[in-house]
Amino acid sequence: MRKNNNYLNDLIKEGQNFNFNNNRKIFSYDGTSYSDASNDLMSWISKVEDYIRSNYDDNSGPVKMIESVKKEKFNGYHQSEFETELKKLQGAIMSCERILPNKKKDDNYILSLIKNPVFWTILVVVIGDTYKLGHDIGESKFGNEKIEQKKAVESQEKEITRLKGEAASKDSLINILNKKKEIIPLTTAKKH
Repeated sequence: MRKNNNYLNDLIKEGQNFNFNNNRKIFSYDGTSYSDASNDLMSWISKVEDYIRSNYDDNSGPVKMIESVKKEKFNGYHQSEFETELKKLQGAIMSCERILPNKKKDDNYILSLIKNPVFWTILVVVIGDTYKLGHDIGESKFGNEKIEQKKAVESQEKEITRLKGEAASKDSLINILNKKKEIIPLTTAKKH
């Protein structure tokens, strides 16, 4: 906890360095100033939000305070709007000095995974995509096999047609030869 307190104190001190004067843009044509968050301010906002969300549950005061911050006011708004939102962040992190962290740490990662809706969404998408991919691959294989089988059947039909033609020509030749044999014995028998 001591390390956390040092980090918390560093965040509070760092937050006190930010104000409208070091996070603004002055327009030369009329001298009006508008908020323009520096990289350092944006980094600090991220660290504050991370610290609070990591240590406090959603119903705690610090979390509710950072949720009320309108981050868009840090760029392109007047000084009063910028400072209101900055004070909310500074107040949220300062309140962590007096409010003990109350977020329950899930020791069981499997249970926290099962409770996470993102896990279930990803699981459903992956299962659906896997099924669809398997179905498409199977359908493609079946289609290819069907095409190959159709080509084989066509080839066999051509071969059968060719063989039938050969058989018919041989059969007609045999018939012709048989007729000649019938004629020859009759003619030879009459000569004797």
